[in-house]
Amino acid sequence: MGVDWRDRRLIYKLYMQQSVVIRINSMQSEPCQLGRGVSQGCPLSPLLFNTYIQHLIEEALENVEDGMKVNGVVVKSV
Repeated sequence: MGVDWRDRRLIYKLYMQQSVVIRINSMQSEPCQLGRGVSQGCPLSPLLFNTYIQHLIEEALENVEDGMKVNGVVVKSV
């Protein structure tokens, strides 16, 4: 998809090496590693999803001719 290795490494570190601290009132827990998920409100998450899903749609639906016509354009997936 043309994503540079440096960008892939940055994305990996952003999402795969997260740690959190839980705060209740004025008490804080020790830091712990997250195993899954993305940060809430991270502006990169929807962009990554849209980029990835667009690539999958183009590959999977390349030869599909069915769809819904919207203003003269055939939409194959929503």
